[in-house]
Amino acid sequence: MQNIPDRHFLPRLRRRYPMRYDTVAMLFYLLVVYVWGLRIHPLGRDYAVLAERGSGLPFPARVLFSAEMRFFEANPLGYHLVNLALLYGCMLLLYHIVCRVVAGPKWLGLLAAVLFMANPVHSESMLNLGGIVDLVPCILALAAFLGYVVYAADPSLLKAIAALALFALAALPHPDNLALVAALALYEAVAVKRENRRFVRLAPFLALGVVGSAIHWQTLATQGLSPARKFAPLYFIFYPVGFLPETARRFVEHPSLGWVSAGVIAVLLALVFRKARHPAVPFGFLAMAAVRLSQGTRAVDPVHLVGGGQLLLANAFFCLALCAVFFRMMAHPKWPRIVIGGTTLLGAVLLGLQIRSVCAWRHAGSQVRTFQAEAALAAATESPGETLGLIPNYQYYVGAPMCLSESIAYDTPFGKALPATSLLPLHYDKPGRVEVAIEAWGPRTGRVVVKGKTPLELAPWPYRLSRPHNVHEAAHVRLKVVKADADSYVIEVTAKRDVLPRKLVSAPTPSFASGQ
Repeated sequence: MQNIPDRHFLPRLRRRYPMRYDTVAMLFYLLVVYVWGLRIHPLGRDYAVLAERGSGLPFPARVLFSAEMRFFEANPLGYHLVNLALLYGCMLLLYHIVCRVVAGPKWLGLLAAVLFMANPVHSESMLNLGGIVDLVPCILALAAFLGYVVYAADPSLLKAIAALALFALAALPHPDNLALVAALALYEAVAVKRENRRFVRLAPFLALGVVGSAIHWQTLATQGLSPARKFAPLYFIFYPVGFLPETARRFVEHPSLGWVSAGVIAVLLALVFRKARHPAVPFGFLAMAAVRLSQGTRAVDPVHLVGGGQLLLANAFFCLALCAVFFRMMAHPKWPRIVIGGTTLLGAVLLGLQIRSVCAWRHAGSQVRTFQAEAALAAATESPGETLGLIPNYQYYVGAPMCLSESIAYDTPFGKALPATSLLPLHYDKPGRVEVAIEAWGPRTGRVVVKGKTPLELAPWPYRLSRPHNVHEAAHVRLKVVKADADSYVIEVTAKRDVLPRKLVSAPTPSFASGQ
């Protein structure tokens, strides 16, 4: 009997070594999703960070990124591996937080970590080479929160010092983490048992928060107090596929719709709090909103979710609350199978969405690499030094920030800065779906015909080029939608001061009509 192979080896391993099994499982799911993106070319905000060699980043991220540039130079693989390690660290910390705060079965911690990792709302934190600008503050904040949870459960001087040191490292260099002290206060008030509650523990953390606010008061002042900028992006943690362009434009034109939506969500959350009756549920959702109090410097595009990397910490608290809801549902005798099946399906859907996002970033990266080569060739031939005209200056593709003008605006290991000006910002779609043709081009004015998509689908936020006769004032040109049909439109480009550039480049290069 001893020689018969055990067909139930994995379940037995899961029961005997739950933490080791979950640790390996997290790494497996992480690699399944992101192994396809380990060589993605730099996109969007990467070029500014690379040009500064990370000098504009907070201290921990600055040191790490500077070391990355020394070791990896123009090899994107190394940067992505560092991002992978940081995200894995965040998953491990969230796993332990959920296991302690929810106090349910260990698989809930694994579920929270996988849902956190696979949420497409913050794809840029992994797929940008400079994703450490989001990942480092998040991993430090999660470590600080876990330190406080351990300290509150079994107070001692050594644990208090460790928790305070982690909080200082998370909050003082990173203004985005200053509101973490509000999450600690919520944990003490909501999630800690009444007999163990000690608000005096918060005093040194509050003091550090005040010091950090004094250090970063200028950054905090520039964020403003706009609820739409701070709290509206939280919706995309629930719904991580973004709005349709027409929905986003409707919210731009009718801001009152945002308040109505917020009211509906608040009522639904109140019902969830009432039914769940688990302290981790209100704590998680309230902490998700609380950490946004010190965030909001970067806007989040509601269609392509660019800027969503700053939602990492908020998503971690959301996953904690969601797993607490699942834990309470499992208590009902009729719900365990439904919950297990539903969470499996939810995880599979998010994993699929994230893999789709990785594929989109890969395609966008290959297009940007091709564009950089074409732009360098155009700049070196026929009157070297002449300004290049980017038409179109492609912006986003399915969440990937192509931002062609950024890719040639800086000297980096991935390319040299070239003289260029943006003539027509549009979103990108694959060749064959959209055609861009220069109908006429002169010293002062030109006409561009776009076919295959409506103006709204290709116009960047806030959609100033989405309707007939709309006008958009760019830095060097004035753009006007002259005519618009169901699947095509004509845009007139007029130089504001000097003449229009004669050298025109893009990715892919637009076609030119014979009458040019």
